[in-house]
Order: sequence, then structure tokens, then C-alpha cells
Amino acid sequence: MSMEITNNYSNYAANYVDNAKKPDSKSAAEVKTNTSTNSKDKVQAYYEQLCKKFPQINFNTNGGVLSSNSSRVTVNLSYDCLKKMANDPEFAKEIEWNLSGEVAANSMVYGWAQRDGVVLGGRTITYDANGNRQSSCGGMRTANTGNGNNNTDKIQKKYKEEEERLLKARKKREEKEKFAEKVWC
Repeated sequence: MSMEITNNYSNYAANYVDNAKKPDSKSAAEVKTNTSTNSKDKVQAYYEQLCKKFPQINFNTNGGVLSSNSSRVTVNLSYDCLKKMANDPEFAKEIEWNLSGEVAANSMVYGWAQRDGVVLGGRTITYDANGNRQSSCGGMRTANTGNGNNNTDKIQKKYKEEEERLLKARKKREEKEKFAEKVWC
């Protein structure tokens, strides 16, 4: 069983489109190009302003992910996020507030790693189109220097002492158990 549903609105819309005056395609293309150019100019101007405001940050807006190092902070900023920042002052204010702490955060992360005997391979900071921030880093523990001055040596010494103490306590407990078995048997 088939059923056909029609309404007058669809006929009205079809007739309106057929009878409407169509704009000159050249002028429509110019308007589109001008709007696109103005938008790109606005984003570019905002990008330049952002770079001047945060000269210690290298901004990557070309896609992909570039990592930071201990001396230079790289923020991977989505182009869509940059565009949104250029057009929405409240959004830009929020992201800029987050960006203002990136250099200090980078220094802290590298400082903590060095203190703990870790060599960081890099740190990535990424802002997606909605301004969500994600940061990650990877590293590896270095060999002990043996000088006893770094925190890694102290931690390892503490663990070794604790392990030895537990081993002695275990042996003592086993000896008491053996003695108790001899006495009771």
C-alpha cells in the first residue's frame, strides 16, 4: 500500500524559486571573496597581535603537533580556535588567560623533571577548535649520577633501606615461627 502526501507549501516554494530574480553571479562571487578576505585579514591581524602579546610562545596554527622544549614554548592552536578568538572577544579573553600561564607551566614541568632525574623528550600543548586544552609530555629517567645530591638517589636509597628492613623483619618472623614449631613439637 502506498501513500502520497503533498502540501501547498512545497508548490509555493518551488514557484518562488523559479520566479525569483537571480543575482548576478559576478557580484555574488565578489561579495563572497571580500567576506572571505576580510575574515582572513581579521584572523591574520589577531594572530599577529597574539604573537606580540606572547612573544615567548611559538604558535603553530598549521595543523599537526609541534613539541616544546625547556627554552621555547610551542602552542598548537587550532586554526578554528584562532578564528573563533578573532571574532569572539570573550572567548579570546578566556584562551589568552590560559596562554598567560603556559611559559610558567613549561618551566615548572621541566624543573620538576630535572629535579627527579628525568629527561623530557618534549612537551606538547594543544588547543582544539572549542578552546579545550591538552598537554602531555614524555621522558625517561636518567642513570644515577652516584653523587647523592639528586632526589633520585635519595629516593632509591630510601626504597632500598625499606626493602632491607622488611627482609630482616621477615627473616626474624620466620625464625620465631621455626622456634615455635620446635617447642610445640
